[in-house]
Formats: sequence, C-alpha cells, structure tokens
Amino acid sequence: MKRSKIEWTDATTVTHEDMLILAYMAGIIDSDGCITIHRSTRRGVIYYAARISIAGTRREPHDLASKLWGGTVSVHYPRNQRYCPQYQWSRTGQPAVRPIVSVLPFLRVKVRQAYLALNLQEHVDYGRLENPFPWFGPDYDPRIYRAELRDEIVAVMAGKAKTGRLLQGRTWDEMPLIESREA
Repeated sequence: MKRSKIEWTDATTVTHEDMLILAYMAGIIDSDGCITIHRSTRRGVIYYAARISIAGTRREPHDLASKLWGGTVSVHYPRNQRYCPQYQWSRTGQPAVRPIVSVLPFLRVKVRQAYLALNLQEHVDYGRLENPFPWFGPDYDPRIYRAELRDEIVAVMAGKAKTGRLLQGRTWDEMPLIESREA
C-alpha cells in the first residue's frame, strides 16, 4: 500500500498515517488530557509556562506521547489495591509547544486552551530577548499579562468563560429564587 504524503505547516512531510496518530492523540488530550498555563514560584518570583499533560489508567497513550514528543511516563499506585494505577505524561514550557501545535488542527474541545497556552509561551520566549518589550516603559511587568492569560485559561477550564453568561446581549448573574414550602 502506497503511503500518501501531506505537507505539514512547518514544511516537513507527514504521512496520512502520521495524521491519524496526531488525530488520535488530540482525542486523548481532549478527553483525558489538559492544556493549561502552569504557575510556579521560585525564590519569590512567579513564573508561567505552557503545559500539556495526559492522565489515565491505560499506559499506551502515555507511551505514545512520550515517543512522539519526549518526556517520561510516571505512575502512581493508589493505596487501595482495588483501584488501577494512574499514569501521567506532561511537557512544560518550550517542550510543550510542539505537542500543542501538532494536535491543534485536530482538537475539538480544548482549542481555546491550546491558543492561550501557545500565546503565553510565545510571550515568555519573547521576554527572554535582550530588549523584549521596548515599546512599553521600563516599569512594564510582563507577569501581569501572563497572569491574565492564566486567569482566562482557568476560567475556560472551569466552564466560566467571560461569554458564558451572555445571552441575547444581557449578562445573567441572577440566581433562581427558592421558595420555602412551609405549611
């Protein structure tokens, strides 16, 4: 059987079979994965980075992700023997960009998170340049924008995106009244 060649965005050639694998991985990430913005603190300084991860009880998707994009698969054994081991694979920072970009065309659920994480990582990478944000003054703190991106991705993940309460031009914040049924 002849394998068809399909041009990919970064000028490399990807086969139809490769595209199916990426679509499969996108489905895994849409269901059992997470695309987010990781926040960590070291020596009192807050850092932000894109993160992609998969967690689940079947090891095969984690091994495939590790083979495609690097990283290791870790395993957590629960104390209760009745429960299955939990496998985890993740990539954080610049190593997270390649898997996110690879599955982005096939994502159905976590598209917004992917774009936010990529936007954040681009901002972080740009901030490492010698004179990164010259159009802002010397008082510009890029962490404020990064924190806003993280807040937005957390809201999307929690199902509380800013547009979620908007219907027919009105924001609905009211709670339904609960009437007591006292006799």
